[in-house]
Formats: sequence, C-alpha cells, structure tokens
Amino acid sequence: PLTQRSLESAKEKGASSWLTCLPLKRLGYVLNKQEFRDAVALRYNWHIPNIPKFCGCGKQNSVVHTLSCHKGGYTYMRHDSLRDTMANMMKEAGCSDVQTEPSLLPVNPNDFQSRNNTAEGARLDIAVRGLQSAFERTFFDVRVSHPFAASNVTVSLKALYERNETEKKTLYEDRILQVEKGSFQPLVFLTTGGTGPSCTKVIKRMAGMIAVKKGENYSQVINFVRTRLRFALLRSVLIAVRGSRGKVIREPHVGKVAFNLIPSWNPYDC
Repeated sequence: PLTQRSLESAKEKGASSWLTCLPLKRLGYVLNKQEFRDAVALRYNWHIPNIPKFCGCGKQNSVVHTLSCHKGGYTYMRHDSLRDTMANMMKEAGCSDVQTEPSLLPVNPNDFQSRNNTAEGARLDIAVRGLQSAFERTFFDVRVSHPFAASNVTVSLKALYERNETEKKTLYEDRILQVEKGSFQPLVFLTTGGTGPSCTKVIKRMAGMIAVKKGENYSQVINFVRTRLRFALLRSVLIAVRGSRGKVIREPHVGKVAFNLIPSWNPYDC
C-alpha cells in the first residue's frame, strides 16, 4: 500500500519535474550525489541510510518524523521557501501590491463563528492585487502536508487536499470576504510535490499571465513555474532529512546571561 501511494504521489502534475529538467545552477536546479539519491528514495518511499537513529527532540528518528518535527526550524524553512517563491512569481506575473505576511484588519470576534481566526494581529502568507482582477485583493495561505504521516497515510490524496483546504477556509475565508472585501485561496502542497485544486488554479493563472507578459509559450512557462516550485520544496525537504537538530542543551542559554555581572580580569591590576 505504501508503494502504491508513492506511485500515486509521483504521478501528480509537477511532482516529477525535478527529474526531467537540465541541472542549471543559476536557476537552483542542481543536486549533489547524496541529495539526488535521497530524492529518489523519498520518491519511492525507500529507506534512507545513515540518518541518526534519534532526533534532537529525543524521539526515535525516521523520515516521517524528520518531515514533521519542528525542532531545528526545518518545517518553517519549507513553508517560507514556498511562500517566497510564490510571491516572487506573482511579481513576475505583473501583480501589484505583493506583500508577504500582511496584517489583517481588526475584527469583532462576536461577528464570526468560533472556528474562525479572529485574533488581533492575525496574518496570512501572501496578499496581492491584480491576480483575479485589476483592483481585487487576493489573500493566500500556504500549508505543506506529508502524505505518509500517521494522520494522513490512511486518507486518499484527494481527500487530503480537500481536508487541508477546508481547514484553511474555515479559519480565514469569512474574515477575508466580510472584513477585507477580498478573496481567499489556500495553497496546499504535499512534500511529494503535488498541489491542491486551489493551488493548481493559481499556478495556471500565474503561468498564463507570465506567458502573455513575456510573449512565451504557455506550456513552457507552466513547466518552468512547476519546476521552480518543485525545487523550492524539494531542497527544503532534503535539508530537513539530513539537517542537524542538535542535542538538548542543559547549560545556561546566552540569552539568560547578564554580561555586566560577569567578573572580568584586568592584567594591569596585578
């Protein structure tokens, strides 16, 4: 069943683009020998050798754990890599007022259902104008999910996309529509390279705008967009698999040291 799921994930649009492109260094399409072998192993859910038996958080290590553990900041790196790549390509597509981590307008929590995010100072990942229409502001929120995690492995890929998109829309869509007077699109990615229905539509829209702006062929542009996103995701996943998460530090942290109270030695006092 896991091998079948791996093959289903590998057949999704854009998931295999890293295997069919030229290794152009200026575009970041270069993998070293170990990264390439790890990427192939991840593609077919094979065992990856020579990874630590225990994670820095103290739990037993595995590929599934490395892609879910927050210690070391690799999950945030993966998220931010996709966020910044999407924002840069929206600028290339000709969108205006492109912002990352935009603040939302304050709201009255009583005006929304309990499951909506009504926190003061809430932020989304990207906000742009000109993607849907000339002046409409569209908000995006990125989520990366691992299809082999314990909570996801028994769910079909289609249902997994639907669940993640529904959760994001439940949190933010009403607030965006009623207060910001804009539109909301969840950008759901899988660590295997697949994209959710809403994200796929956004990618196609961006590729169409870039093709018109530059006078290029649409099929070549959308292949470039998918490859660029795939490498942004793949490199962050590979770093998480091999990255160091350190050990538990029991000594005082530097942030807790009062440097003005540390005795100093002056050789001229002797």
